[in-house]
Amino acid sequence: MKLSKMTLALCCATGSLPVFAQDVAESTLQSVTVSASPIHDHEIFEVPSQINVVTGRDKIASESGSLGQMLDGIPGVNNQSAGTQSGKPVVRGMTGNRVKVLSNGQSTDYQAYGTRHLPNVDPYLAERIEVIRGPQSVLYGAEAMGGIVNVIQAELPYGKAVSGELATEYNTNNQEKMFGAKVGAGSKEFAIQAGVSNRSADNFTVPNASTAPGTVPGDDRPLFVGEVPFTNFENRSANIGIGYQQDWGKIELRHTQWVSKQNYLGIDNAREPLAAGQKLQNDETQLKAEFYLDNDWVVKPSYTHTRNGREASHDLPYETMSEDKGTEHYLDLLVKRDDLKLAIEHPNMGDFQGEVGFELSEKEQVLRSGELTPSAKESKRAVYVFEEADYDKWLIQVGARYDWHEVSAPLDGINKQFVDEGIFDGTNNSRSFDVFSGSLGSTYRIDSNWSVAANLASGFRAPSIFELYAGGEHGGVQAFQEGNPDLKAETSLNTDLSLRWQAPKTQMVATVYQNWVDNYIYLANQFEADGVTIETTTSESGATIPVMKAQQTDAVINGFEFSVNHQFNQAWSSDLALELIEGRDTGNNQALPLMPANNARINVHYQPQDFAGLQSQKITVGVKLVDSKNAAGLYEPFSQFDDKPFGTASTDAYALWNLGYQAKVKLDKQNLYLAASVNNVFDTAYVDFLNTYKGLTLNTGRNVQLKARLDF
Repeated sequence: MKLSKMTLALCCATGSLPVFAQDVAESTLQSVTVSASPIHDHEIFEVPSQINVVTGRDKIASESGSLGQMLDGIPGVNNQSAGTQSGKPVVRGMTGNRVKVLSNGQSTDYQAYGTRHLPNVDPYLAERIEVIRGPQSVLYGAEAMGGIVNVIQAELPYGKAVSGELATEYNTNNQEKMFGAKVGAGSKEFAIQAGVSNRSADNFTVPNASTAPGTVPGDDRPLFVGEVPFTNFENRSANIGIGYQQDWGKIELRHTQWVSKQNYLGIDNAREPLAAGQKLQNDETQLKAEFYLDNDWVVKPSYTHTRNGREASHDLPYETMSEDKGTEHYLDLLVKRDDLKLAIEHPNMGDFQGEVGFELSEKEQVLRSGELTPSAKESKRAVYVFEEADYDKWLIQVGARYDWHEVSAPLDGINKQFVDEGIFDGTNNSRSFDVFSGSLGSTYRIDSNWSVAANLASGFRAPSIFELYAGGEHGGVQAFQEGNPDLKAETSLNTDLSLRWQAPKTQMVATVYQNWVDNYIYLANQFEADGVTIETTTSESGATIPVMKAQQTDAVINGFEFSVNHQFNQAWSSDLALELIEGRDTGNNQALPLMPANNARINVHYQPQDFAGLQSQKITVGVKLVDSKNAAGLYEPFSQFDDKPFGTASTDAYALWNLGYQAKVKLDKQNLYLAASVNNVFDTAYVDFLNTYKGLTLNTGRNVQLKARLDF
């Protein structure tokens, strides 16, 4: 399937197909309010940035243990996956340290240096998830070059009686089970709420396609079909929040703990399955306050303490990996991070109202055992200003920021192994970076339906500890990864222009963007002059794995995003989303690695009349169309599989069909929300380009998912 054919099919389909609906009693689309400005809440179509929100019944239907999978349906957002348990959102071709995952607007840290390192958040415990596409460095600092994903918990229930919900979920593909609960109550001054979630799964399954015999180079058939070994996991999470408010302001304290145990699939030299177990724990404490001063001044201090632990084995599943604990083969990393922010919101000064702020961050990474990445420290300082003016037809947002970053790795102690191996020395074990970033965005309301939005923004990201100083086997991706202590800071300049149409029954957005990135950092396979991939043999399992090193170039990412939602009548609605994207390594005149394939989604919704106690029913039929995609070249991660006698780095086009059903049952004093879906209805054998298992197996096969939420 060529892109031209796919696009033609979409154009034909949208002439007759319907996207987004609320309750059956409504025949118009509802506006959505977002918190994308520190000054005011706005509706999505008002702000210059491109924003999507997942909340309410749509959130229940899409909820998953994988944040990337949950957000995959948003235009310009894709999922970099490792089976069902690990998925990172890819926003406009960027992920990892270029997409900042926030918890209630505060920075998080999940050691995002690998293709399979998932964010430490549980979507169930959030009330809403906001995705802002495009650089957001002015407000959110470094690592927001591609955009942000803000996972927002519910507001504390001041003045409300006891209420909550019970939740459960089951998935047939991997016998995944989820149980959760939320509860909260409050008086006029005090409020408290809490939530828990537990999710566990066996190995996922893929269609029973033919497998590669393992003799002919370039055979793209998988090694594993049916049940894929060593892909099971267990996740649990809990949070609690308390708050106190008075006329002078409010103070709120929240704590969240997230624990995950996961297995990842690898292979040994005999092409037999090999487990890489991993245990993660993230403890996050947030203290936030707002103090209302005279003349509409507001002081907003906040403090976040994060303790993030990562333990991993090269060749043992998490169930038995403790056998290696304390040895050089057992990775044990602890990251402690403190983030302090002081923001002051000022009233109107002329036409502008805004916020000025100061941020401070101290991060300590301690390597307790293992070889992957050293003990090191990061210090960050920043000052920023953000201003907003709302005229009759114009909304203007402008901001500026200055960042100072320092990274240092000691030469002694457990780090001596990295010095002895030549990874870094006394000339490059300490680095400092500082940069200015700015943004200018505006929305022009042409009339009551049409508006135009434009953004010009710069972004900034200092290289991480891992990118600078890594030097060891990364069991989760079966590669030996090397840092580069001479890396420069990434800087970007992004422009985007969108045309928007909003009417009672139709919402449409068309956006073009271009993002220039200087000193783009990427992890590349190392290869000899004759093109042969450099590999090394692991000391413990004896497996042969590729060598990858952090490299740097200049790059540009261009894209087009289009979405339309239309409510035909009280029963029928539809939505369509289209993404075209290209990333170029302009320094070497070649494609950029790990770019998503061009893709489109069409959904048709039918909302029947209430029947036998079932209310607000919605039936959805959807198809996802994804174009073929070639690997960028020998330097792209997983490119080695295009020349092996199994697996693939380049992928073919595919079409994926899905079914969904939602309903509400009104009980005596409670509401029961039901959701059911069939994903990959026809059990299609396919491989997505961003699937990090594409060298070994396929994407997941058919899955029937059942969900229930009971409020009280």
